[in-house]
Amino acid sequence: MGEDWNGNCGGDTDAGYPLFAIADGKVSWKDDVNNSAGGYKLYIRYSFPYAHGSNGVQTWDSGYFHLNGFASGIGNGVTVYPGQEVAYLGGTGGWPAHLHWEGQWDSSVSLTENSYKNPLTVSEALKYRAPSLVVDDRRDEIVYSAATGGYYTIFTMSGNAPSSTAYIEWNNERKSLKKAIEAGWMDVHHLLYENGGSWYYYYDIDNNFFENGRQYAVSSNVSGSTLHIPVPRNNYQDDRARLDMIRAVENDPRFAEVNVNTYGKEAPWSVDSAWDIHWMQFKFSDGRTAYVNQLTNRSNPLMRNTAYYDPDLGQWTSWQWLDWNQLY
Repeated sequence: MGEDWNGNCGGDTDAGYPLFAIADGKVSWKDDVNNSAGGYKLYIRYSFPYAHGSNGVQTWDSGYFHLNGFASGIGNGVTVYPGQEVAYLGGTGGWPAHLHWEGQWDSSVSLTENSYKNPLTVSEALKYRAPSLVVDDRRDEIVYSAATGGYYTIFTMSGNAPSSTAYIEWNNERKSLKKAIEAGWMDVHHLLYENGGSWYYYYDIDNNFFENGRQYAVSSNVSGSTLHIPVPRNNYQDDRARLDMIRAVENDPRFAEVNVNTYGKEAPWSVDSAWDIHWMQFKFSDGRTAYVNQLTNRSNPLMRNTAYYDPDLGQWTSWQWLDWNQLY
C-alpha cells in the first residue's frame, strides 16, 4: 500500500524526472525540509464520486516522497489539474533516486510522521490504499450523454464496472449515481437494464453492476448531463487482494497485526480453475499466527471471496462473497 517506483535503468538514472497530478486536486502540504523521514515531500488531496465514500465522495491524500524539487507555482493550497507537472523525482532523505508513493485514505494519518511500517496493526493498514490501484480503477471511462424529455440513451456495456464509481456530470458538478438521484438530476426510473428481452429498473444503485455485453438505458431530468462509467483495468489485482484480506478481519478484534511482506499468490489452483488464490499472514493479539485467503475470478477480477483460518476452531471459515461495488 506504500509503493516505490524506479526507472527501468535503476540507480539514479531517473533523478529529476517530472511527476504529474493524477486528477483535479489541491496541495494539502508542501514539505521542503530535507530530512530522513522522506526528504522533500508533497501531498495532494484528491476527491472523486464514490458511493461508498462519505456523502458519496471519496477524499484522500496522495503522498510523494524523496523529491528533489517542486514545479513552479506549487505551494500549500494550490489547485492542480490532471497532467500538470507538480514535482521532480529525487533521492532526498538519503536514498537512491526513486518515488515513494502513498495513498492515505484516512485524514487522521499524520503528514509529519509516517506510520506505515511493518508489521502494521490492522487499524493502521486500513488507513492506506495502493495509489496505483485507485488510478487504475478510474483511468478508462465510458461516457454517454443522457437523453431528456421522456427519451432514453441506450448503450451496450463494454467491460465490467461497479456502479459505486459511476457518476453523473452536469453543470460542472459531479455526483455519484445515488447522489444524482437524490439531487433530482434523474430518478430511479431513469436507469434500466435489459435481461432476456425485457427491461428492468435499476433500483438498487449501491448493489447493481454494469455487466459486459448487457444493454442499459439512461435518461435525465436535466439537459446536458452525462453518465460516466469508470471501467477498472484490473492491472493491480495483488493490491486489491491484500486490501480484501485486511478488510476481511477488520471487525475481528483477535487479528492485531498484518505483515504484507508475507503476501503470496498461486495461479491457478488447477489447470481448469477459474480462480487465483492469494494469502497473507496475520498475528492474533496473543501472538498466534493466522492466515487469510482471497480468491479472484480470472475472467472478472472484481468477483472475489475471502476466508481465514481460525486457530481457536482449528479450521477455515466458509468463503465470503465480497461486494463488487466495494473497491477500497
